[in-house]
Amino acid sequence: MLGIFLNLLLVACGSLAIATAISFFIHEPESGYIRVYTLHFGSAIFMICTGYVFMAFTENLNYAYIPRFFGLAGIDLFLIIELSFLLRELNIKNTFHFMIIACLLLYFIFDMLIFGSKNALNYVRYNSCTAYENTGDGKFAFHYIFMLVMACILLYFGIKWYKSKKIHRDKVFALEVICANFIVIFAALPDVMHTVFSAKYPTFPYSIALSFVYFSWWFACRWHITYRPNVKNVSRQVYDTLDIPILIFDMDGNVCIQNPCATKKFNISEGEHPSLRDLFAFSDVETMVFLKNAREGTGEKTSVRMKTTNQLCVLTTNVQFDNAGEPFCIIGAVFQGIEEQEALKVENI
Repeated sequence: MLGIFLNLLLVACGSLAIATAISFFIHEPESGYIRVYTLHFGSAIFMICTGYVFMAFTENLNYAYIPRFFGLAGIDLFLIIELSFLLRELNIKNTFHFMIIACLLLYFIFDMLIFGSKNALNYVRYNSCTAYENTGDGKFAFHYIFMLVMACILLYFGIKWYKSKKIHRDKVFALEVICANFIVIFAALPDVMHTVFSAKYPTFPYSIALSFVYFSWWFACRWHITYRPNVKNVSRQVYDTLDIPILIFDMDGNVCIQNPCATKKFNISEGEHPSLRDLFAFSDVETMVFLKNAREGTGEKTSVRMKTTNQLCVLTTNVQFDNAGEPFCIIGAVFQGIEEQEALKVENI
Protein backbone atom coordinates (compact mmCIF):
# COMPACT_ATOMS: atom_id res chain seq x y z
CA MET A 1 0.00 0.00 0.00
CA LEU A 2 2.82 2.40 0.83
CA GLY A 3 4.43 1.72 -2.54
CA ILE A 4 1.22 2.60 -4.39
CA PHE A 5 0.86 5.82 -2.39
CA LEU A 6 4.47 6.87 -3.06
CA ASN A 7 4.14 6.21 -6.78
CA LEU A 8 0.87 8.13 -6.98
CA LEU A 9 2.70 11.00 -5.28
CA LEU A 10 5.33 10.85 -8.04
CA VAL A 11 2.58 10.90 -10.68
CA ALA A 12 1.21 14.07 -9.11
CA CYS A 13 4.68 15.66 -8.98
CA GLY A 14 5.42 14.82 -12.60
CA SER A 15 2.06 16.07 -13.86
CA LEU A 16 2.29 19.27 -11.83
CA ALA A 17 5.87 19.85 -13.03
CA ILE A 18 5.04 19.65 -16.74
CA ALA A 19 1.85 21.70 -16.26
CA THR A 20 3.62 24.51 -14.39
CA ALA A 21 6.50 24.48 -16.86
CA ILE A 22 4.17 24.84 -19.86
CA SER A 23 2.18 27.54 -18.07
CA PHE A 24 5.36 29.48 -17.24
CA PHE A 25 6.59 29.15 -20.82
CA ILE A 26 3.31 30.47 -22.24
CA HIS A 27 2.56 33.24 -19.76
CA GLU A 28 6.07 34.62 -19.20
CA PRO A 29 7.35 35.42 -22.72
CA GLU A 30 9.41 38.34 -21.40
CA SER A 31 11.48 36.11 -19.09
CA GLY A 32 13.72 35.17 -22.04
CA TYR A 33 15.72 31.98 -21.89
CA ILE A 34 14.63 31.32 -18.29
CA ARG A 35 11.23 30.17 -19.54
CA VAL A 36 12.92 27.82 -22.02
CA TYR A 37 15.02 26.22 -19.29
CA THR A 38 11.95 25.99 -17.05
CA LEU A 39 10.17 24.02 -19.77
CA HIS A 40 13.19 21.73 -20.12
CA PHE A 41 13.40 21.19 -16.35
CA GLY A 42 9.69 20.43 -16.11
CA SER A 43 9.90 17.96 -19.01
CA ALA A 44 12.83 16.18 -17.36
CA ILE A 45 10.92 15.85 -14.07
CA PHE A 46 7.95 14.48 -15.99
CA MET A 47 10.24 11.88 -17.58
CA ILE A 48 11.73 10.94 -14.19
CA CYS A 49 8.46 10.58 -12.31
CA THR A 50 6.39 8.89 -15.00
CA GLY A 51 9.25 6.62 -16.05
CA TYR A 52 9.85 5.26 -12.56
CA VAL A 53 6.13 5.04 -11.80
CA PHE A 54 5.54 2.91 -14.90
CA MET A 55 8.50 0.77 -13.86
CA ALA A 56 6.99 0.30 -10.40
CA PHE A 57 3.64 -0.78 -11.86
CA THR A 58 5.13 -3.10 -14.50
CA GLU A 59 4.40 -6.63 -13.34
CA ASN A 60 6.38 -8.33 -16.10
CA LEU A 61 9.97 -7.93 -14.90
CA ASN A 62 11.31 -8.53 -18.40
CA TYR A 63 9.95 -5.16 -19.50
CA ALA A 64 10.60 -3.10 -16.36
CA TYR A 65 13.84 -1.77 -17.79
CA ILE A 66 12.00 0.17 -20.56
CA PRO A 67 10.21 2.77 -18.39
CA ARG A 68 13.23 2.87 -16.07
CA PHE A 69 15.34 3.86 -19.09
CA PHE A 70 13.25 7.03 -19.51
CA GLY A 71 13.38 7.82 -15.79
CA LEU A 72 17.16 7.47 -15.78
CA ALA A 73 17.44 9.63 -18.90
CA GLY A 74 15.38 12.31 -17.17
CA ILE A 75 17.80 12.41 -14.22
CA ASP A 76 20.89 12.74 -16.39
CA LEU A 77 19.28 15.34 -18.65
CA PHE A 78 18.03 17.37 -15.70
CA LEU A 79 21.59 17.79 -14.41
CA ILE A 80 22.97 18.57 -17.87
CA ILE A 81 20.24 21.16 -18.45
CA GLU A 82 21.06 22.73 -15.10
CA LEU A 83 24.73 22.99 -16.01
CA SER A 84 23.80 24.51 -19.37
CA PHE A 85 21.79 27.16 -17.54
CA LEU A 86 24.72 28.00 -15.27
CA LEU A 87 27.05 28.36 -18.25
CA ARG A 88 24.51 30.63 -19.91
CA GLU A 89 24.22 32.77 -16.78
CA LEU A 90 28.01 33.06 -16.56
CA ASN A 91 28.17 34.21 -20.20
CA ILE A 92 30.58 31.42 -21.10
CA LYS A 93 31.52 31.60 -24.76
CA ASN A 94 29.27 29.46 -26.94
CA THR A 95 32.22 27.38 -28.15
CA PHE A 96 33.21 26.29 -24.64
CA HIS A 97 29.56 25.97 -23.65
CA PHE A 98 28.87 23.53 -26.48
CA MET A 99 32.11 21.64 -25.88
CA ILE A 100 31.31 21.05 -22.20
CA ILE A 101 27.73 20.00 -22.91
CA ALA A 102 28.86 17.78 -25.80
CA CYS A 103 31.32 15.93 -23.54
CA LEU A 104 28.65 15.40 -20.90
CA LEU A 105 26.14 14.24 -23.51
CA LEU A 106 28.70 11.68 -24.67
CA TYR A 107 29.03 10.41 -21.08
CA PHE A 108 25.24 10.47 -20.87
CA ILE A 109 24.99 8.18 -23.89
CA PHE A 110 27.44 5.71 -22.35
CA ASP A 111 25.60 5.91 -19.04
CA MET A 112 22.33 5.03 -20.78
CA LEU A 113 23.95 2.18 -22.70
CA ILE A 114 25.66 0.76 -19.61
CA PHE A 115 23.52 1.57 -16.58
CA GLY A 116 20.28 1.87 -18.56
CA SER A 117 20.66 -1.53 -20.24
CA LYS A 118 18.29 -4.43 -19.60
CA ASN A 119 20.82 -6.46 -17.59
CA ALA A 120 22.25 -3.60 -15.52
CA LEU A 121 19.99 -4.43 -12.54
CA ASN A 122 17.96 -7.29 -11.15
CA TYR A 123 14.26 -6.45 -11.01
CA VAL A 124 12.16 -7.78 -8.11
CA ARG A 125 8.62 -7.27 -6.75
CA TYR A 126 7.94 -5.71 -3.33
CA ASN A 127 4.43 -4.98 -2.07
CA SER A 128 2.85 -4.98 -5.54
CA CYS A 129 5.58 -2.67 -6.87
CA THR A 130 8.64 -3.38 -8.99
CA ALA A 131 12.04 -2.48 -7.54
CA TYR A 132 15.60 -3.37 -8.49
CA GLU A 133 18.79 -4.70 -6.96
CA ASN A 134 22.36 -3.83 -7.84
CA THR A 135 24.11 -6.62 -9.76
CA GLY A 136 27.49 -5.55 -8.40
CA ASP A 137 29.31 -5.67 -11.73
CA GLY A 138 30.44 -2.03 -11.86
CA LYS A 139 27.54 -0.55 -13.85
CA PHE A 140 26.11 0.98 -10.69
CA ALA A 141 29.52 2.53 -9.91
CA PHE A 142 29.81 3.90 -13.46
CA HIS A 143 26.53 5.76 -13.04
CA TYR A 144 27.43 7.20 -9.65
CA ILE A 145 30.80 8.35 -10.95
CA PHE A 146 28.84 10.33 -13.54
CA MET A 147 26.60 11.72 -10.76
CA LEU A 148 29.66 12.64 -8.66
CA VAL A 149 31.33 14.38 -11.60
CA MET A 150 28.14 16.32 -12.33
CA ALA A 151 27.78 17.29 -8.65
CA CYS A 152 31.32 18.68 -8.53
CA ILE A 153 30.91 20.59 -11.80
CA LEU A 154 27.54 22.02 -10.76
CA LEU A 155 28.91 23.06 -7.37
CA TYR A 156 31.91 24.79 -8.96
CA PHE A 157 29.90 26.73 -11.54
CA GLY A 158 27.12 27.34 -9.01
CA ILE A 159 29.52 29.10 -6.66
CA LYS A 160 30.93 31.14 -9.57
CA TRP A 161 27.38 32.06 -10.55
CA TYR A 162 26.60 33.20 -7.02
CA LYS A 163 29.79 35.28 -6.80
CA SER A 164 29.08 36.89 -10.17
CA LYS A 165 25.83 38.41 -8.92
CA LYS A 166 25.99 41.95 -7.59
CA ILE A 167 22.35 42.64 -6.72
CA HIS A 168 20.95 41.13 -3.52
CA ARG A 169 17.85 39.59 -5.14
CA ASP A 170 20.04 37.93 -7.81
CA LYS A 171 22.26 36.46 -5.09
CA VAL A 172 19.21 35.14 -3.25
CA PHE A 173 17.93 33.55 -6.46
CA ALA A 174 21.29 31.86 -7.06
CA LEU A 175 21.56 30.70 -3.46
CA GLU A 176 18.07 29.17 -3.50
CA VAL A 177 18.86 27.14 -6.60
CA ILE A 178 22.23 25.97 -5.22
CA CYS A 179 20.83 24.97 -1.82
CA ALA A 180 17.95 23.06 -3.41
CA ASN A 181 20.45 20.85 -5.22
CA PHE A 182 21.93 19.60 -1.96
CA ILE A 183 18.62 17.83 -1.33
CA VAL A 184 19.49 15.50 -4.21
CA ILE A 185 22.76 14.52 -2.54
CA PHE A 186 21.02 13.59 0.71
CA ALA A 187 18.29 11.76 -1.20
CA ALA A 188 20.89 9.61 -2.96
CA LEU A 189 22.43 8.41 0.32
CA PRO A 190 19.81 5.70 1.01
CA ASP A 191 20.41 4.28 -2.46
CA VAL A 192 24.17 4.26 -1.97
CA MET A 193 24.01 2.84 1.56
CA HIS A 194 21.41 0.19 0.59
CA THR A 195 18.89 0.87 3.35
CA VAL A 196 15.69 -1.16 3.75
CA PHE A 197 13.63 1.71 2.33
CA SER A 198 15.87 2.06 -0.73
CA ALA A 199 15.67 -1.67 -1.35
CA LYS A 200 11.87 -1.58 -1.59
CA TYR A 201 11.43 1.88 -3.10
CA PRO A 202 14.76 2.68 -4.76
CA THR A 203 13.53 5.37 -7.15
CA PHE A 204 11.38 7.42 -4.79
CA PRO A 205 14.01 9.41 -2.79
CA TYR A 206 15.88 11.01 -5.70
CA SER A 207 12.73 11.35 -7.84
CA ILE A 208 11.00 13.38 -5.15
CA ALA A 209 14.26 15.24 -4.43
CA LEU A 210 14.65 16.33 -8.05
CA SER A 211 10.99 17.34 -8.06
CA PHE A 212 11.76 19.49 -5.01
CA VAL A 213 14.67 21.08 -6.91
CA TYR A 214 12.39 21.86 -9.85
CA PHE A 215 9.65 23.42 -7.73
CA SER A 216 12.26 25.41 -5.79
CA TRP A 217 13.53 26.64 -9.15
CA TRP A 218 10.00 27.48 -10.31
CA PHE A 219 9.12 29.50 -7.22
CA ALA A 220 12.51 31.25 -7.26
CA CYS A 221 11.96 32.22 -10.90
CA ARG A 222 8.47 33.52 -10.17
CA TRP A 223 9.84 35.67 -7.35
CA HIS A 224 12.86 36.78 -9.34
CA ILE A 225 11.04 37.93 -12.49
CA THR A 226 8.68 40.02 -10.35
CA TYR A 227 11.47 42.60 -10.11
CA ARG A 228 12.58 42.53 -13.71
CA PRO A 229 11.90 45.74 -15.68
CA ASN A 230 9.32 44.52 -18.19
CA VAL A 231 5.90 45.73 -19.34
CA LYS A 232 4.01 43.40 -17.04
CA ASN A 233 5.87 44.54 -13.94
CA VAL A 234 5.85 48.30 -14.53
CA SER A 235 2.43 48.69 -16.17
CA ARG A 236 0.62 48.97 -12.83
CA GLN A 237 3.05 51.63 -11.61
CA VAL A 238 2.64 53.60 -14.83
CA TYR A 239 -1.15 53.24 -14.62
CA ASP A 240 -1.22 54.59 -11.05
CA THR A 241 1.24 57.46 -11.51
CA LEU A 242 0.43 58.64 -15.05
CA ASP A 243 -0.81 62.25 -15.03
CA ILE A 244 -3.41 61.47 -17.68
CA PRO A 245 -6.94 60.29 -16.85
CA ILE A 246 -7.41 56.65 -17.84
CA LEU A 247 -10.96 55.26 -17.91
CA ILE A 248 -11.87 51.61 -18.50
CA PHE A 249 -15.44 51.22 -19.75
CA ASP A 250 -17.47 48.04 -20.08
CA MET A 251 -19.31 47.44 -23.34
CA ASP A 252 -22.38 49.28 -22.01
CA GLY A 253 -20.37 52.46 -21.54
CA ASN A 254 -20.07 52.35 -17.73
CA VAL A 255 -16.75 53.01 -16.01
CA CYS A 256 -15.52 49.90 -14.21
CA ILE A 257 -11.90 50.94 -13.50
CA GLN A 258 -10.12 54.28 -13.46
CA ASN A 259 -6.66 55.45 -12.45
CA PRO A 260 -6.14 57.94 -9.58
CA CYS A 261 -5.78 60.85 -11.99
CA ALA A 262 -9.19 60.11 -13.51
CA THR A 263 -10.75 59.70 -10.06
CA LYS A 264 -9.56 63.17 -9.12
CA LYS A 265 -10.35 64.81 -12.45
CA PHE A 266 -13.92 63.52 -12.70
CA ASN A 267 -14.67 63.43 -8.94
CA ILE A 268 -15.54 59.73 -9.03
CA SER A 269 -16.48 58.37 -5.63
CA GLU A 270 -15.35 54.97 -4.37
CA GLY A 271 -17.67 52.24 -5.66
CA GLU A 272 -19.24 54.58 -8.21
CA HIS A 273 -19.50 53.47 -11.85
CA PRO A 274 -20.53 56.51 -13.88
CA SER A 275 -21.65 56.17 -17.47
CA LEU A 276 -20.14 57.80 -20.51
CA ARG A 277 -22.83 60.51 -20.49
CA ASP A 278 -22.25 61.19 -16.78
CA LEU A 279 -18.68 62.26 -17.54
CA PHE A 280 -18.84 63.78 -21.02
CA ALA A 281 -21.25 66.06 -22.89
CA PHE A 282 -22.36 63.40 -25.36
CA SER A 283 -25.83 63.46 -26.88
CA ASP A 284 -27.92 60.30 -26.98
CA VAL A 285 -27.10 59.78 -30.64
CA GLU A 286 -23.36 60.31 -30.09
CA THR A 287 -23.40 57.85 -27.20
CA MET A 288 -25.20 55.21 -29.29
CA VAL A 289 -22.74 55.66 -32.19
CA PHE A 290 -19.79 55.50 -29.80
CA LEU A 291 -20.94 52.22 -28.22
CA LYS A 292 -21.94 50.75 -31.59
CA ASN A 293 -18.45 51.39 -32.96
CA ALA A 294 -16.90 49.95 -29.80
CA ARG A 295 -18.93 46.73 -30.11
CA GLU A 296 -17.67 46.47 -33.67
CA GLY A 297 -14.11 46.79 -32.35
CA THR A 298 -13.44 50.33 -33.57
CA GLY A 299 -11.60 52.82 -31.37
CA GLU A 300 -12.19 56.55 -31.66
CA LYS A 301 -10.63 59.95 -31.09
CA THR A 302 -13.45 62.27 -30.12
CA SER A 303 -13.35 65.94 -29.13
CA VAL A 304 -15.81 66.56 -26.29
CA ARG A 305 -16.29 68.58 -23.11
CA MET A 306 -15.99 67.20 -19.60
CA LYS A 307 -19.10 67.80 -17.49
CA THR A 308 -17.19 68.35 -14.26
CA THR A 309 -15.13 71.31 -15.56
CA ASN A 310 -16.75 72.10 -18.95
CA GLN A 311 -13.21 71.97 -20.35
CA LEU A 312 -12.51 70.75 -23.84
CA CYS A 313 -10.71 67.43 -24.15
CA VAL A 314 -10.03 64.62 -26.57
CA LEU A 315 -11.22 61.15 -25.56
CA THR A 316 -9.06 58.55 -27.27
CA THR A 317 -10.33 54.99 -27.01
CA ASN A 318 -9.08 51.52 -27.88
CA VAL A 319 -11.14 48.35 -27.75
CA GLN A 320 -9.71 45.22 -26.11
CA PHE A 321 -10.65 41.74 -27.30
CA ASP A 322 -10.88 38.37 -25.53
CA ASN A 323 -9.47 35.05 -26.78
CA ALA A 324 -12.56 34.53 -28.96
CA GLY A 325 -11.97 37.84 -30.73
CA GLU A 326 -14.92 39.57 -29.08
CA PRO A 327 -14.63 43.02 -27.46
CA PHE A 328 -14.84 43.02 -23.66
CA CYS A 329 -13.77 46.54 -22.59
CA ILE A 330 -12.95 50.02 -23.84
CA ILE A 331 -9.77 51.77 -22.68
CA GLY A 332 -10.10 55.54 -22.79
CA ALA A 333 -7.44 58.22 -22.28
CA VAL A 334 -8.37 61.87 -21.79
CA PHE A 335 -6.08 64.59 -23.17
CA GLN A 336 -6.34 68.34 -22.69
CA GLY A 337 -4.56 71.36 -24.15
CA ILE A 338 -4.07 73.47 -27.25
CA GLU A 339 -3.86 70.46 -29.53
CA GLU A 340 -7.29 69.30 -28.37
CA GLN A 341 -8.82 72.70 -29.10
CA GLU A 342 -7.33 72.62 -32.58
CA ALA A 343 -8.74 69.14 -33.07
CA LEU A 344 -12.22 70.40 -32.12
CA LYS A 345 -11.92 73.31 -34.61
CA VAL A 346 -10.98 70.89 -37.38
CA GLU A 347 -14.02 68.72 -36.64
CA ASN A 348 -16.33 71.80 -36.70
CA ILE A 349 -15.09 72.98 -40.09
